[in-house]
Amino acid sequence: MSGIIGIVLALAIVVLSTMADGDPISALFSVTAALIVFGGTFTALLTQFGFAAMLSGLSRVMWLVKPPSTDLGAFIERCAGWSNTARAQGALALEEALGEVTDPFEKKGLQMIIDNTPREDLEPTLGVIAENAAREDHTAGEVWEAAGGYSPTIGVMGAVLGLIHVMLRLDHPEELGEGIATAFVATIYGVGGANLIFLPLGTRLAALAEARERERHIIIQGFLLIAEGKPGIVIRQTLQSFLADKKTAKRADAEGAPLGEPAAEGA
Repeated sequence: MSGIIGIVLALAIVVLSTMADGDPISALFSVTAALIVFGGTFTALLTQFGFAAMLSGLSRVMWLVKPPSTDLGAFIERCAGWSNTARAQGALALEEALGEVTDPFEKKGLQMIIDNTPREDLEPTLGVIAENAAREDHTAGEVWEAAGGYSPTIGVMGAVLGLIHVMLRLDHPEELGEGIATAFVATIYGVGGANLIFLPLGTRLAALAEARERERHIIIQGFLLIAEGKPGIVIRQTLQSFLADKKTAKRADAEGAPLGEPAAEGA
């Protein structure tokens, strides 16, 4: 949700700064400039990525409202329970739990456990599925980052086209000021759209994709431990160590120190 708030605040700041100078809000709006910048950016993205990737990028904007995440603590408890059930009653006894799993990746892993898939086959299969999902997740961020690269240049092109139009009307001096102002609106759209929306959005989606990738890695480890026949208490302890490493890594990133090294103390 903070991503949506950030975008709204960025646009509000631009509008308020214009009003503070006494300029009308209408000065920021130009259908021609919007068509050149956003239409041109769209066609460039279409050429680079194609429709499927662009639709993926658009659909994942909803991650700003509700970021996807897995309750790893609950998953660890489920894994421990599944392992104990499989050890006591056999893997087929887990079919009752299969209907309660909603995540497709988690359901695939549990189905493979029920089918008694060997560990050496389980790991590469889930790994490929996780890799494909991660590739699709990362593509969304790449689309928006690419948009942030194209739009400023296309904005400059729109400004130049606007100035060409103004130069062709030098015989109407009363229209020059308004025409030049309209031409530079394209630059605002290009630079502002890139730095206030496209690039931050791409970076945010990339971070969420990496988080989902780490979650899938932990999920895979859980199913591998079940396939090895580990008891629930061992699975719980092992997977919780992954969560501890994850928290340590986040703390090290926040402090600016490499993992395993103390952050430098201030003088």
